[in-house]
Amino acid sequence: MQKISNFVEEKLAPPLIRFSQLKYVQVMQFTGLGIMSLLIIGSLFLLLASFPSKAYLNFLGDFRWTIAQVAGIGTNYIGLFTVFTTSYALVDWYNRNRGETNEIVQPVILAAACFLLLNPVQTLEVVVKNSTETTMFTGVSQAFLGADGVFTGIIVAIVSVEIYRFFLRKKVTIKMPEGVPPMVANVFAGLIPSIFVVVFWWVLGSVLNINIGKLITGLFTPLLQVGDTPLASGIIVVIDRILWSVGIHGSNTISPITGTYMTQMVAANQAAFAAGEALPYTYTTLFLDNYVWTSVVPLVILLVMSKKPRLKGLGALSLPGSIFNIAEPVIFGLPIMLNPLMMIPFILSAVVLLIMAVIGSSLHILPTPVLSIPWITPAPIKAFLSTGGRWEAAAFVIIGWIVSFLIYYPFFKILEKNEELNMKSAKEHQ
Repeated sequence: MQKISNFVEEKLAPPLIRFSQLKYVQVMQFTGLGIMSLLIIGSLFLLLASFPSKAYLNFLGDFRWTIAQVAGIGTNYIGLFTVFTTSYALVDWYNRNRGETNEIVQPVILAAACFLLLNPVQTLEVVVKNSTETTMFTGVSQAFLGADGVFTGIIVAIVSVEIYRFFLRKKVTIKMPEGVPPMVANVFAGLIPSIFVVVFWWVLGSVLNINIGKLITGLFTPLLQVGDTPLASGIIVVIDRILWSVGIHGSNTISPITGTYMTQMVAANQAAFAAGEALPYTYTTLFLDNYVWTSVVPLVILLVMSKKPRLKGLGALSLPGSIFNIAEPVIFGLPIMLNPLMMIPFILSAVVLLIMAVIGSSLHILPTPVLSIPWITPAPIKAFLSTGGRWEAAAFVIIGWIVSFLIYYPFFKILEKNEELNMKSAKEHQ
């Protein structure tokens, strides 16, 4: 077991940590975090507008559609929001890590403008509903403003900032006389770099008539298809549990790798849910959050039931936090970390829960979690709300706790025996 721990610490974890520290990976990690609050707010309003109770929906009447207007606050324009968060994060990264003093607002607005340049305003002749009359409508196609535009938004933001920064560093700028306020000087300094950025995207999108959004989405479609599989979920779950077992925050280490495509999958599901359409994806991060990573409550219950003072005391202290999905006191206090005896059920229980969830989903017994509920919400309630009020989800969490309890039980009994031996040894040396 020590060899396994050493392998994880020396071979598995370092490459993942180094990858998570790469410039563009850190930038993309911030992209998801910057939008998460809007996804949660939209999910809560979508839940209020679509809660599966006939009496409740009759009570709301047409007002439910007024509530539903907020549901798409994150998903409808997540592609555009991604441009803002990615460009901001990249400029900020250079300022913090390279000691640069780049002004942030101008390149962020520039990147967003170029993203819209690739999705230009169009004027269409449309037929008025319930009429034969036609009218002219001017607007922007929403095709790549939403979830389908996430990867496009990331690429446009990164390329725009890098081109802008390249010309700034080469001093291809307009230099203003001394005494001009810095705010004004920065605007003129960024003018020529901005022209190059706009011309670059204009040539690609308008002159060469390349559909950048469709091209980039096509390139990343295989990633989404591979990510939406039980195998990919299994790899994520196992690596996450192994990292936690050696004291490394599994979620923080893996999320830079999986966060971007998982965010797009969640956003696409939420948009489909709001439109009453079939969900395009199943094995999203919400699937794992609600059916696999359901806290360490079963182990904490064993701790509370223990007759060993240290274990019982740790259980009492950890119980309130574990109910709200805070596992660190048990992971580091029991510990599970670097404890071969408890690492096995810690990893095994997550794998078993994933297998159960995959089977339940494949048999159409388990609904797919779609709404982003705050992680600190107790697991059964979170699963219930994330699936739009489906009791099967909450029941699965409770059943999963029972299964996890049974998996932990034999290992915990060995732990208790070891605890008793340690107590006797301590008394003998007093």
